[in-house]
Amino acid sequence: MDLNINKLFFAIALIAAFTAGALLSYIWVVGYYVSLELKAPKKPAISIYDFTVSVEDPTFFNISILNPSFSPNRVEILGIHVLTGDNIVHKITSTDPKISSEGYTLDIGASETFRCSWNWTKYTGQSITIIVLVKDGSGGALNIKLPLIEIKITSLEFNPEEGSQFNVTIENSNRSDDGIDLVNIKITDDNISYNVETYPSLPIRLNPSNSTTLTCKWNWFDHQNKTITLTVETLQGFIAEKIYKIPLYAILIIENVEFNPSDTSHINVTIVNPEKSLTQLNITDIRLILENGTTIMLMETEPKLPYIIGVNRRVTFTCEWNWSIYRGKEVTITVNTKQGYKTKIICKVPP
Repeated sequence: MDLNINKLFFAIALIAAFTAGALLSYIWVVGYYVSLELKAPKKPAISIYDFTVSVEDPTFFNISILNPSFSPNRVEILGIHVLTGDNIVHKITSTDPKISSEGYTLDIGASETFRCSWNWTKYTGQSITIIVLVKDGSGGALNIKLPLIEIKITSLEFNPEEGSQFNVTIENSNRSDDGIDLVNIKITDDNISYNVETYPSLPIRLNPSNSTTLTCKWNWFDHQNKTITLTVETLQGFIAEKIYKIPLYAILIIENVEFNPSDTSHINVTIVNPEKSLTQLNITDIRLILENGTTIMLMETEPKLPYIIGVNRRVTFTCEWNWSIYRGKEVTITVNTKQGYKTKIICKVPP
């Protein structure tokens, strides 16, 4: 009997304890919500809850903005800015939907996704801050890291035996977040740009950790000892650049052109490959360009063409050409080699 009474008292005490605990929990929760109610914002406070970009089109990003349900009233979005790691603030001037000068209205509990035009290729892989300004309220900020696209020019090779082309190797780093499409190779020298033809031909898809070697057709003989900028362009807008000084491999000089008054059916052309050159040259043709643009190939020469001229050597070619009918005229003499090197001189036929 006593045992049953003790069990009864224990059960009553346990129920009382649960009841008291529940009551205290209720009072604590109510107090918490009351405190939240007392601290409810008096001005709109937006939330930036989503950010997306596409490596395939790095000219824009999407940003989603929410005016929370606990906001006291609607909000007017005045503008969107981007703060980059170089401490430059970029104002987004074009959005869809458009943000007018009066602002863009977001009702309580409403959200909107804005497509913002901004080319972020220069900031690939870097952290940026998206800043949203609102009228009479608290704006928002979101720190994010842009996708990384890392393109490298790993080698640039100029072969002295091939003055009309060079090789370039391009790599899409294993750290890149996506593949890219190579579409153009450009060379800039003295502020003049040249688009070069490649083999294999472009475009070429280059996924992360992959590389390709291209043969670029460009006669670089006239650009020896100059500094060029090689630019690799992609369909997505990402680029890679390399500054390179082309060595001085070979020099070809027309030293003298002789018109012998006693022999008007021939001219003598003296050509030099000076000691500063690093390679012998294979002279393939000598030609004349008249004032009217007509080109005359000098086919009969002594010694015969093609002719290999060594380093620190000179040779005089006797070329068959009746110059008597061109007296007093100006002509351009051009010498070409198999390696792609060439030289020219402008001279005047004796009267």
